Amino acid sequence: MTVRLGGVDITNPSKPFWPADGITKLDLATFYARIASHILPWLKNRPVTMERCPDGLRGQCFYQKQAPAHLPAGVPTMSIPAPTARRDIDYIIGGSRKTLLTLVNLGCIAMHGMNSRIDHLDRPDWLAFDLDPSDGFASAARAALLLRERLEDHGLESFAKTSGGRGLHVLVPLRRSATQEQVRAYAMAIARELAAENPKLVTIEARKARRRAPVYLDVMRNAPGQTIVPPFSVRWRPHAPVSMPLGWDEVSPRLNPQLFTMRSAERRIAHRSPWSRFFGCRQTLPRV
Repeated sequence: MTVRLGGVDITNPSKPFWPADGITKLDLATFYARIASHILPWLKNRPVTMERCPDGLRGQCFYQKQAPAHLPAGVPTMSIPAPTARRDIDYIIGGSRKTLLTLVNLGCIAMHGMNSRIDHLDRPDWLAFDLDPSDGFASAARAALLLRERLEDHGLESFAKTSGGRGLHVLVPLRRSATQEQVRAYAMAIARELAAENPKLVTIEARKARRRAPVYLDVMRNAPGQTIVPPFSVRWRPHAPVSMPLGWDEVSPRLNPQLFTMRSAERRIAHRSPWSRFFGCRQTLPRV
């Protein structure tokens, strides 16, 4: 059985993706179809890494960069060299409603986009910090507020969103003047400063066994081929949480990020997003 949606045949539409919540594959596709105008600007002209979860919450997920064979006509791809893999990879390029729904039909609950667009892959238009707490959202919120202050000291405006888990993502929109290497070096310098000043809260130690603080401040999303989920992405977790843009006045240890789910997100998305200024707020990366 298939259901035609947005010009795409959704196969196995009644497959339970979140059985406990009664959410099916078709429900997921319908959600993305309805919010397409909100999520597509974050995927437009960006290579996409697929997080494929063909059995929903009941099964496992895997990441896939190489575009599958026999994609529907009109779904663009681009061959990009992958030096570590010693080959070229054909990426799906995001930006259209048809591509979005094709990805859902392939079992993608979330799609991960690069920090640069295909016309200038070495020139990011944002830098990203991933705040991953070991003890819950409250610590991530405290660290994010300190990070915001540090970025403001450098003259940079930043934007926060829930990760869809227990953490936060903080992004800074950029003019496309700095290279990937420069952006990553800057992000690492900021992370080191924050960890040095707040050693009981923030760590940059990648190895979990050696961490001595609850919030891992990850800057590894800032590199060629690395990706992050865009705002409004659904995540492979119980109750179908959504990575939701926040105003800084909402970033608080008291906030419960589990309030933002596929069932509740559309009511919030219908109002003006606190990230509506993001792409109009291009900034030049300062020297450290």
